[in-house]
Amino acid sequence: MTSSLWYSSMASTSIPGLIIFCTSFYIQKLESAQFSVIGPDQPVTAVVGQDIILSCHLSPRMSAENMEVRWFQNNFETYVHLYRDGRDYYEQQMPKYQKRTELLKDGIMDGNISLKILNIERADEGQYNCFVQDGITHDETILDLHVAVLGSVPLISVEDYQDGGIHVVCQSAGWFPEPKLVWRDPSGQHLPSVSETKAQKDNGLFEAATSIVIKEYTNSSLSCWIRDKYLSQGKESAVYISDQFFPWVNPWMVALIVILVILSGFLVLIIYFCKLRSDLLRQLGWRRDVICPGLGRTAPAVEKEKVTLDPDTAHPSLILSEDQRSVTWKGTQKHLPNNPERFDFWGCVLGCEKFTSGRHCWTVEVEVETGKFWAVGVARESVGRKGGIKFNPEEGIWAVGLWGGKFQALTAPDLTPLYQMPNRICVCLDCAGGWVSFSNGDTEALIFTFLSASFTRERIRPWLWLWEEGAEIRLCN
Repeated sequence: MTSSLWYSSMASTSIPGLIIFCTSFYIQKLESAQFSVIGPDQPVTAVVGQDIILSCHLSPRMSAENMEVRWFQNNFETYVHLYRDGRDYYEQQMPKYQKRTELLKDGIMDGNISLKILNIERADEGQYNCFVQDGITHDETILDLHVAVLGSVPLISVEDYQDGGIHVVCQSAGWFPEPKLVWRDPSGQHLPSVSETKAQKDNGLFEAATSIVIKEYTNSSLSCWIRDKYLSQGKESAVYISDQFFPWVNPWMVALIVILVILSGFLVLIIYFCKLRSDLLRQLGWRRDVICPGLGRTAPAVEKEKVTLDPDTAHPSLILSEDQRSVTWKGTQKHLPNNPERFDFWGCVLGCEKFTSGRHCWTVEVEVETGKFWAVGVARESVGRKGGIKFNPEEGIWAVGLWGGKFQALTAPDLTPLYQMPNRICVCLDCAGGWVSFSNGDTEALIFTFLSASFTRERIRPWLWLWEEGAEIRLCN
């Protein structure tokens, strides 16, 4: 019926009027197709607490200064952000977005109508509509926003002896969505875990744990890597365990067991195994106490040291500041007395402080170009000063640094690659426990730990090494 009325009306209209109507209708159709609204074709991922930009632009590029730009989610009227008549409107803005949104107007003349959301929250996850209208012409696109929460730095703990190796556990909490944990060797290859658990807490965040058994002479240096499934970034911690802590069986003891089986019979064999079990448990208890120093006891206080450098030990190419708190490599050697304490080959210098007991920490800041050589750590007071000494625990040096363009722990017989190289490094020394650890001076994330360092009751001193002109190491407060 409606069609009949329309045709009757058209029939009664003059030919010129019909031409004008069709022309106007055609022009309106052209205007409705003047532009398209374009957004990303993949979901956008943001991290809680950070800012995010939701990209959106017009195609072809044209000015949107006098258009209406409306960002909304489920309700067109209650919007995330509204720009119209050359200004922003906030009257009907969703309460949770108040004072958290900004339409980026630097590129609005070129059709860029991207939205910036400040201080992302988990509740911001979902779909966003980018709607643009110019008169009767309008178009829109839909963006998906994923929100992730990055949890804590992985905590690695040595638990017990298991299946002929050392049972090591990695734990982390406060992640969303469900994270992935991976054990990796120094070359970055994944290692199989023996168990893995994940649980979502009442606050909606995930905590996860994974464990591995480290065998003797294999994978004694490894790292635990945890990451979010939306992002490529993650967090990582590393650990190194000396071979002397792995279970072993004395071949003479095996021979003795065989002899006892043959000579004494089944009864003597049972008695022997009971004694062997008791000795082994005592041995494992001692080793566990060394691996986990202070387990079950109150840890001694940590002394935060203000370390200074000893000019009598500094290599002639090193320049010390007046307050003896920083050192620079200058290439040309100064004419200094070749006293027994001075390093004459490598660009090394020792700290004035000499430690024999307690726990001590200090922080160093490294300013050096990529590809340079440097290292920080501790050394025995008797460390060699003359000629080309080796930088490893066997020579009395426990350190990390940049060696051959790679950030590594100076272990023996091979160096151990590390996965983070901060500008500020915190060095911690435990004389009684016999360990030296290195952590990020800004985030406190553990970088590497030397366990069972052999100090041989000798005084331990801070140690620095530089080998390129322009490199500088500063001791921080």
